[in-house]
Amino acid sequence: MLSPSGPGEQECETRMKKNKSKAKTAPKEAATTAGRGQVVKLKPSKPRAPLSSKLPPVKQYWAATKQFLVEAVQEMKKVTWPTRKETLGATGVVLILVVIISIFLGFVDFGLSRLVRQFIH
Repeated sequence: MLSPSGPGEQECETRMKKNKSKAKTAPKEAATTAGRGQVVKLKPSKPRAPLSSKLPPVKQYWAATKQFLVEAVQEMKKVTWPTRKETLGATGVVLILVVIISIFLGFVDFGLSRLVRQFIH
């Protein structure tokens, strides 16, 4: 351990945690004036591992990414894609249903707004 008066004094102080202790028996009036005279005890902190040691190596990320992409391409080859005719038919059904539902909701909105106006007047 480094001595407090040695060349590494700043390094030692930055690695230490401050632990302030309050006076237990001092009355409240005396606590305000005696606050500066308290002794601060320093405890050595746990050494922290650098962030780079917690992360897995970059090679593992690239290997995992490559494996994911290879598997994704394999799965996409297994998909049975719809024909152009099936796609256009399904799109037409969706568009027609959107128009029908929007007209229905427009009528409901119009009716409810008229009903609310009747109650207000």
